[in-house]
Amino acid sequence: MHDKKPVYLFIVCPNNSGSTLLAKLLATSVNVSTFPSYNHEGQWVVRDSGTAAMPFPIGDEKRNWTIAPDKFSDTRRYCWETLKEVWHRAWDMDKPVLLEKSPSLVISASLFQEQFKDAYFILSVRNPYAFCEGVRRREGYRLEVAAKHWQICCDYQLQNLNVLKKQCFLRYEELCNNPAGMADRLGRFLPYLADIDPSRVFDVMSLKTVIANQNEAQIGRLSLDDIREINAILDRQPLLLDTFCYDRIS
Repeated sequence: MHDKKPVYLFIVCPNNSGSTLLAKLLATSVNVSTFPSYNHEGQWVVRDSGTAAMPFPIGDEKRNWTIAPDKFSDTRRYCWETLKEVWHRAWDMDKPVLLEKSPSLVISASLFQEQFKDAYFILSVRNPYAFCEGVRRREGYRLEVAAKHWQICCDYQLQNLNVLKKQCFLRYEELCNNPAGMADRLGRFLPYLADIDPSRVFDVMSLKTVIANQNEAQIGRLSLDDIREINAILDRQPLLLDTFCYDRIS
């Protein structure tokens, strides 16, 4: 067992935006422990424990949890000591980096910074058109709903960028287009991650693949009417596209 206190590493990333791929990449390090739960998410560890230590999404909240912001941002909804006990039993405590990636961290990350003193955060976003296509295809949500969800997530990410102290921000596209460079950057952010291996084949959403940008294929599934429906929402906050370096498709 290592002698130092563990480091808590939180992936703060909307659903359908590459967080599972990122978690699997981080898990190639001998120093990282992930949860043995669905998509390595701590919220399901809590649910399966039978405790009410933290809120978790139900129904339409599963991939659209921004419809219930108060549920995830209210610290009174969390039993912090119980939560830590449940998670510590699920993590491999012989490893120095303990990883969590529940998507609702986009809303609640600042609460976790308060409760987990040695906490590091990796923040990420993804192209909104690819995001919306994925949410519709996997969950059947209307593109309008998915686009609103993307906007709200990005608003929260801007807040997180301002308040989270030990943070590294990367976009899905940067990870996929330059895996080796991003691996090096993550190793400099947290030296325990210096041994992650971006050349591996990963099993993500039942697809075995090397790290590759899926945006072109996903955006290619959208019709012109689909693009117009997404743009009708994105045009309400055009600065978000510029802030996160995404182009408007017309």
